[in-house]
Amino acid sequence: MVGAATRARAASGAAGTILAVSDEIDERLLSDDRPESTADVRVILSCGDLPPDYLEALADRFRVPLLYVRGNHDGRYGDRRLPGEDVDRRLVRVAGLRVAGLEGSMWYNGEGVQLTERQMWWRVLSLRPAVWRAGGVDVVMTHAAPHGIHDGRDRAHVGFRAFHSILRRLRPRYFVHGHNHLSYVSKGARITVIGRTEVVNAFRSVVLPIGRGQP
Repeated sequence: MVGAATRARAASGAAGTILAVSDEIDERLLSDDRPESTADVRVILSCGDLPPDYLEALADRFRVPLLYVRGNHDGRYGDRRLPGEDVDRRLVRVAGLRVAGLEGSMWYNGEGVQLTERQMWWRVLSLRPAVWRAGGVDVVMTHAAPHGIHDGRDRAHVGFRAFHSILRRLRPRYFVHGHNHLSYVSKGARITVIGRTEVVNAFRSVVLPIGRGQP
């Protein structure tokens, strides 16, 4: 769990950035010559399928809260607990943000963290009371993408239709996902704007402003 002192430090203001990671290790984040864009990271969001050792190293390097949802391949780590705070079907407040999460990919062979469309619909519905109590949600983090946005055509990589109700009804500032590797998709989009929401593919890593500004 994220410690109270760490939460207090991270929630000290709305300035700063979000570091979102997913699917592949970005060695630059652990090097002595880190990208300048990571100088003011207030929270790390892991959208799944990353080794526990890597997430531990990121949390140690940046000294900020780390939130995660599991990806379809995270079952390969067995009973080993991932570092940070699991936000699947939960809403937490950190770095001045209301962050909610949903784990897993579309069901395709039953291994790992996989869900049917119907199961995901129920999970999306289960988030709504917490969002209502919080007065809204700023960031929704998932492993899979919304259907038709950054997703693939094969069963394993198609997105969830249920996520469109989040975009229409909850209208977060960011909808951050992983799962679909940009290295596999020629000229794949990193960010797509849907209404008032920026849908962001966190593959490898991306830095997003907490205040208004360009990612």
